[in-house]
Amino acid sequence: MSHRNCLCVGASLAAAAIASLTTTSALAQGAACGKPQPITLGENPFANQASFDVQLSQSTSGFGEAFLYSVGWFSFTPSITAQYTFGLCGVNDDSKLALGEACPLAVDSPWDVLGYNDDSCAYAGGTGLWASKLYPGNAGRPLNAELLAGHTYLIAVGGYSFSTLPIVGSLSVDLVPPPIDACAVLQVGTLGANTLSMDASAPTLTVECGGVLSEIARTNYLRFTAPYTGVFTANTCAQTTDTILAVLTTCGDGATVIACDDDTCGSASSVSFAANAGQTVSIGVGLYSPTKLPPSTLTVEIGEETPPQDPCATITQLAVGSTVMPLNAALPDLVIPGQQATVVYSVNYASFIAPQAGVYQLSNCSSAGFDSMLVRTTECGNGAAVVAIDDDGCGVVGGPSKLRFFSEGGAMTIFGIGAWSEIDALPASTALSLTFVASPSDPCATPNMVEGFVGSNTVAMSLTYRALDLAGFCNPGPAGNDAIACARFIRFTAPTSGVYTVSNCGDTDPSGIGSVDARLAVLADCGSAATVLACDDDGCTAGVAPYTARLTFQAFAAQTYYIAVGGFDEFVTGPLHVVIEAPVPPSNPADFDQDGVVGGADLAVLLGNWLGAGRGDVDGSGIVDGADLALLLNAWG
Repeated sequence: MSHRNCLCVGASLAAAAIASLTTTSALAQGAACGKPQPITLGENPFANQASFDVQLSQSTSGFGEAFLYSVGWFSFTPSITAQYTFGLCGVNDDSKLALGEACPLAVDSPWDVLGYNDDSCAYAGGTGLWASKLYPGNAGRPLNAELLAGHTYLIAVGGYSFSTLPIVGSLSVDLVPPPIDACAVLQVGTLGANTLSMDASAPTLTVECGGVLSEIARTNYLRFTAPYTGVFTANTCAQTTDTILAVLTTCGDGATVIACDDDTCGSASSVSFAANAGQTVSIGVGLYSPTKLPPSTLTVEIGEETPPQDPCATITQLAVGSTVMPLNAALPDLVIPGQQATVVYSVNYASFIAPQAGVYQLSNCSSAGFDSMLVRTTECGNGAAVVAIDDDGCGVVGGPSKLRFFSEGGAMTIFGIGAWSEIDALPASTALSLTFVASPSDPCATPNMVEGFVGSNTVAMSLTYRALDLAGFCNPGPAGNDAIACARFIRFTAPTSGVYTVSNCGDTDPSGIGSVDARLAVLADCGSAATVLACDDDGCTAGVAPYTARLTFQAFAAQTYYIAVGGFDEFVTGPLHVVIEAPVPPSNPADFDQDGVVGGADLAVLLGNWLGAGRGDVDGSGIVDGADLALLLNAWG
């Protein structure tokens, strides 16, 4: 960089220039290291003189030796420990710049420095040509170290050669801000051209790239979520900036690199990487050179290397009986979200329209060598729409699958079948068997009703029971729809008035399959969602496993209520142990509404059940009569 023709100036011109400079004594700098001019943050005007000495700058581990001519000396004492920049950009002639911790032993003696630069401001022509700057990563010996608060450092400013004019201008001192957290400001990347804002203070990423440990300077990131399972590309080929590009599973962590490239398209970069549907990766883009600054933006093109086949373009139609279903191994995987996502590989789809309402069973149990998974879903190709899943349901570990489901007559059900492992090859076809198992059960029929009592009530679950849809009447909780799957009913007659608690908080789910993920509701009439009094989902656990439920409701003595018991979805297998807790008896038996006062409301209850039984029977005689009225009036107030 520093080999060029000397800038020769006539003696008269030089003399005039020097004379003009020496008249401005306020700008003259220290001519010796022992008496430097103190400087501060910001701009520090100065004017070196031709009589100033030459100084040899040397680094034992950096750039070697370099002379600085007509050297002026400065001192800088930082108030905080940090990295700093020192710049001569805009001075009158070809400059050099060095910084050290102590004076050289003598003029022209080797001076071991922390930083040295020639030309980092670059040639701009006219004033400021070939000016110099010290900063982290500068050419020569970069000033990468932090300067310590309270410690005084020495700066030498001089010319490029003996014929260079004495350097005049301003020495700027700036604090280097700490690197940004590039992962805290991730920009979202999508298929197509993405304009990535480049922050020059972004930190360096160290990553293995093509078998070589590389440092990607000033790395900024795009967050890209794969819209489907496939192979994608990312490149910076649309520009000439010398970049390195890496794809990571964890932003900022080079150890999680998936793919990396330098210079595939000229000095730009291009990578190819595989991702599953819904998987999020970080695409890091930075510079090859640590001494250069990035442009304000870079264009990162994200594309698809091999567009996936549409798994929903051809769906096999199933009927009751046997069907040999062809399988396409090139179809994309299905990612089913959850606390731990489940992946079914190379999923093929089938549909079935039920000829009548009831429980059906779909299996590929005859395909003994196929380690398959079966899913039931409401939408082809959407993992979030899966409502049931089975692996190894035929009883063979690492074998075929079996799934039972309920369908209304004429309703369509969509199934997906794929491989449990991405390693095992998908067979060319599988034999599916679809059978009718049972007709729907009436949950309100007397044989199917559970007679409830205060204490623990065991409720067996069965797919033969329809869901109870509470939509528009009661919202059990924030997740899922408003239906109670496989709903059964406990018929419960309240022995006393008061607030009852109903729950299955004691149920556990050791296998983690949602077997006791219950929903509860209380109805005035069996099966009638419009008469719901209370409902709940996850009231025992606040949305964490095992997702058990709890509710409270106001009951009146001798009245019958219907407690709907079922699941968040059809994964519930139970049995569920539903505990009904009686209210604490009121301190005054005449306080029917338990508001702490015997008053008009309680009198209305008694008179409304005159000569009846139950509510209003203060003395427990079995009939509401004058004796009860007398007790109520005696407790009035």
